[in-house]
Amino acid sequence: MLKLEDINNEVYFQFRRSQVEGLGTERLGQIHVSDIIKPCMRNVIYKKTEPRGMGVSTEDIKSLYFGQCVHNNSQIADEEHHEMFLAYDYVKDEALTHEEAVKIPYDDPRQYDIIYGSLDDLVKVKGEWVITDKKTTGSIDYFSKARSKPSESHVEQINRYRVLLKKCYNIDAERGAVIYISNKVESDKRDKPVVMSFKLDPIEGTLVDMIKKAREIKESMTKGTLPERTKCFLCDGMCPYATKCFGDNRSKWNATES
Repeated sequence: MLKLEDINNEVYFQFRRSQVEGLGTERLGQIHVSDIIKPCMRNVIYKKTEPRGMGVSTEDIKSLYFGQCVHNNSQIADEEHHEMFLAYDYVKDEALTHEEAVKIPYDDPRQYDIIYGSLDDLVKVKGEWVITDKKTTGSIDYFSKARSKPSESHVEQINRYRVLLKKCYNIDAERGAVIYISNKVESDKRDKPVVMSFKLDPIEGTLVDMIKKAREIKESMTKGTLPERTKCFLCDGMCPYATKCFGDNRSKWNATES
């Protein structure tokens, strides 16, 4: 006999599963811009080969889920330049349309020849293209007052979007902007979004770095090898795979150690 408790548990599990899957586990067999801006390629490989999505904390789920809601309900550009699909085959040096990309089987090795991305909004300001990206944060004051400049990883992300935008649409945007939005409901009443714009790096140098990291991911995924261990801020309690690199000695996780 079906019990109410069984229904509650199953519906809750399926809801959490859908949240986690919606937050990126479908990218496991592909290379995305979010992969190649990671400071540790070993972390990227572990996430693709040993996903621990269902272990994501409730707080992380809430933050990421809120971010999805913001992206899905805050269109800045016109339809053509909103959520722009980006797919670049760096081996053949050619762009793929969405229709072409979805025809490639999920387990096809060619997936690792392609760098994927999704550009939030491309807007024109006084005749110049600007790549914009929305980010939610629990500490908007950090960006608006204490820091007064965008996160380095967010700048890196938009720089890589610039490369893909040029390769896929032949549009060269020399400027980028990050929109920081508070994910604290109680703060939304008083915290306005913070916009931080900046000049983007030359395409050539960024492309070289993108291809280097994409090839590193491809080699690890196709040959079953691991990249060199990289000590970074993720090691200090932010990486669920830290024990695989350092064992149980937490003192070794500190990224400031040599």
